[in-house]
Amino acid sequence: MEEKEKESPFGETAPEEKIDALPVEAAESGESGPAGEAGGADEAEDLKTRLAYLTAEFDNFRKRSAREREALAAFGNERLLRAVLPFLDNLERAMSQEGASTEAVLAGVRMTYDQFLAELRKFGLEQFASEGDAFDPSRHEAIGSVPWEGKAEGTVLSEMRKGYLLNGRLLRPAQVMVAAAPPGDKTDGLGN
Repeated sequence: MEEKEKESPFGETAPEEKIDALPVEAAESGESGPAGEAGGADEAEDLKTRLAYLTAEFDNFRKRSAREREALAAFGNERLLRAVLPFLDNLERAMSQEGASTEAVLAGVRMTYDQFLAELRKFGLEQFASEGDAFDPSRHEAIGSVPWEGKAEGTVLSEMRKGYLLNGRLLRPAQVMVAAAPPGDKTDGLGN
């Protein structure tokens, strides 16, 4: 019996006909069919053929999945990059404005910044404010502490670099300066 194969659009070989499910009742009961022993040999040959087809189908599936993963890795950022391109255009226009006033260039850069943040929000990026909040090591990275009267120890005094969340998960912690107890203050930060 000659097996016919056809070429799929993905360069894979696929069987021309679908493979039927194995007859469960005959396989469980151990019957060899009406032809006796010759039927058992034919059934074994049929099972080998089906196994070969299934093996080929699985191999083709594996190859197709690998190609799809490669394509996703190569072009997965396309939507984000298409959204960023207009801002590059705006920045190039701003840089080409010789003789423009500083205020006009600064206003244009601010508008571009606001547009850029609005576009990134569509992709799930969110800034979070830290100034005045209690220091949270899961969201903040302390880069220094300053003795400060009037603020509770561990209060964020200023942000040196903003923090960002991506779909609610921390993408980058905020770098902050934190209030420390003044040098003459002997309390442990808990009012003791």
